[in-house]
Amino acid sequence: MSKHIFIFLFIIGALCLYGCTDDFATRINLDENTSGGEFNSDAALYGTIQDNYGKPVAGVLVSDGIQTTETDEEGNYQLFTDLTLRRFVFITIPAGYEVPSKNGIPQFWQRISAAEKQFKADFMLMKRTRTDDRYTILMTADPQIRARSAGTDQYLFHSIDIYEDMCTDMKELAATISDRPVYSICLGDMVHNNMSLWEDYCNGIKDFSFPVFHVIGNHDHIQNAASDDLAVAEYEKYLGPTNYAVDLGQLHYIFLDDINMKDNSALASSATGAYQNGLSDETLEWLRGHLAHVDKSKMLMVCAHSSLYKKIDYNPSSTDLNATAYTNLFSGYKYVHSWAGHQHYHFNYVYAAEETGSRFANVESHILGRSTGMLGLNASINSCGTPRGYMVIEVEGENISWYYKPCNYEEGKTLNLTKEYQIRAYYPGELDPGNGVYYSDRRVYANVWNHDAYWGPVYYTDNGKTKVAMTKGTTYDGYANYLYFLYKDQYTVLEKSSTPHMFSIEPSAGATSATIETTDRFGNHYTADISW
Repeated sequence: MSKHIFIFLFIIGALCLYGCTDDFATRINLDENTSGGEFNSDAALYGTIQDNYGKPVAGVLVSDGIQTTETDEEGNYQLFTDLTLRRFVFITIPAGYEVPSKNGIPQFWQRISAAEKQFKADFMLMKRTRTDDRYTILMTADPQIRARSAGTDQYLFHSIDIYEDMCTDMKELAATISDRPVYSICLGDMVHNNMSLWEDYCNGIKDFSFPVFHVIGNHDHIQNAASDDLAVAEYEKYLGPTNYAVDLGQLHYIFLDDINMKDNSALASSATGAYQNGLSDETLEWLRGHLAHVDKSKMLMVCAHSSLYKKIDYNPSSTDLNATAYTNLFSGYKYVHSWAGHQHYHFNYVYAAEETGSRFANVESHILGRSTGMLGLNASINSCGTPRGYMVIEVEGENISWYYKPCNYEEGKTLNLTKEYQIRAYYPGELDPGNGVYYSDRRVYANVWNHDAYWGPVYYTDNGKTKVAMTKGTTYDGYANYLYFLYKDQYTVLEKSSTPHMFSIEPSAGATSATIETTDRFGNHYTADISW
């Protein structure tokens, strides 16, 4: 037998072993997704990435939503893709560069035209004129706007009005920051089941001077679609792919779709469809391929709608779809900050400080309350007592700090709330607006909404006590509890929650005033004075 015949039979045998399946073809194509060497005219996706000076940019990650490759020294890439199954080609914006934004939305993606057999997508990166190691992020969650005619949005304030107030607040804060770039991240549920509201949402951010990155929430899906793949169509129309990443300075940001809609085709479009939290097999495949190009020394900022890690009431990292797989992928990285919304309460959890020997010792879980306040009421607070607002994250290299910024506007009214407002205190026997009492046990209560295990103690001082640590416990916020009981019969899905960021103490005999103070993990000192 000749050498050439032997090789031919060996290849035929290998094809038979793998069953000549599409999966085998995919493996062959994956091996050919090389950024180096000669261009293969059979590549379905290809293009060039240059900077705004016309120079090629090497090492840029390019993906079709499943496969990921890098550009070569000439800025070229190619992907062997079944274009009938893919809707976007997109890049990971590298550190030191930015992309053009359109109406506040960064344009790091191109939509693959229907029925294309081959698609050329070139991208231009704008080289930064100064370092982006130092920047600010304004992070929001669950604005969840509803139509002005919605009966379930007419109790206190309307969500679109409060959303517009939030946008005004963000623009004003950003205008005070001139020495570093500003970005924004919205953690999902931009609209509430109503796909006609995407224009209203986008109108709120269209004149932002900074780009907004998004994740998709459960209410951002078409609720009565027959599959998750069909349910994302309207989100994709306005905001692009649902899984992607970006390098900002030294940190690597990953945006994930962790809402998997079920077949809800029997529902009305206004209903809320069933779904499962976690990463689909396809999302997991993209994440695995993407992280193969990301050095383990990186600090990750992982953004999803529903938290991938610790919540108040359960631990998604052991229960959600593909949880073991995604936590294993993240476990090898230097540090992971997990950011999410969805729960409508505010919660921070540092595994290393809360759980001795935790397998997630490199992870912190951050869940943001609803930026537009208690659902339906759009009240000035969330169900956990956190004021409506957003997180401000300051980044310098790998050092990050954050504080909670209460929104300062309420339908034309200025509330005079600043970043110093981080504690709400209740004195013994304090009356609620209905002339009941917030708490009947004669203790002083303090809600410290952004608290975590790395903060200092919450100290209490009155006429007989000096800087005595208050007791941390899980209970309800007084004003949020009052609103719940006031409106629960009118709005039957109103949320009631207890929160672990409550502190209490029994005051000294005869005390009529007190000071509560604490210091956050970054050295910022906060106080609240009360008298009765």
